[in-house]
Amino acid sequence: MSTRDQIIDAALSVVRTHGVGSLTLDEAARVAGISKGGVLYHFKSKEALIQGMVARLSDKCDQLQQQHYAALPPGPNRWARALVATSFDPAAPTCDPAGCALLAAIATNPSLLEPLEETINAGFRRLTEDSDDPSTALLVALAMDGMWLHRLVGSPVLDDATRNTVRARALELLAGVRTKQDEKV
Repeated sequence: MSTRDQIIDAALSVVRTHGVGSLTLDEAARVAGISKGGVLYHFKSKEALIQGMVARLSDKCDQLQQQHYAALPPGPNRWARALVATSFDPAAPTCDPAGCALLAAIATNPSLLEPLEETINAGFRRLTEDSDDPSTALLVALAMDGMWLHRLVGSPVLDDATRNTVRARALELLAGVRTKQDEKV
């Protein structure tokens, strides 16, 4: 493992254990077992370290979505179906407390989102290019983002049963399945 990855792992550990407010370059260095100078060699500031952490979580999410994509049968909305699978995967960064804590840091400094911008844009391009109904694919993607935000704030609205119902309905929408409720509208 590279020193850079070791530092990011240490920083993520600090955030998971003590929250983003406890993240300092000194603490990341201590947990990584290297000098602060070693951290500064790879990350010139705490903001640069946070960007590195965001990029790591973004890459992990993208890799997981690609794994789900590869495992799914071909057909319309395959990327959107992979997004749903990723959204419900316990290994997803959206289930990682560090990802949630980093969002709080990003809220105070939106420039920290820069590592995510191209990943998000590429993800939405994949969804729409892969779909016979891009608006439905985008609707489902935005619903998955909304579920993540509800999890982030600890919303009691989404218990396991409700989440599973939403997942099933999202997959039905992506498959083009119409329900009796759709016919009433």
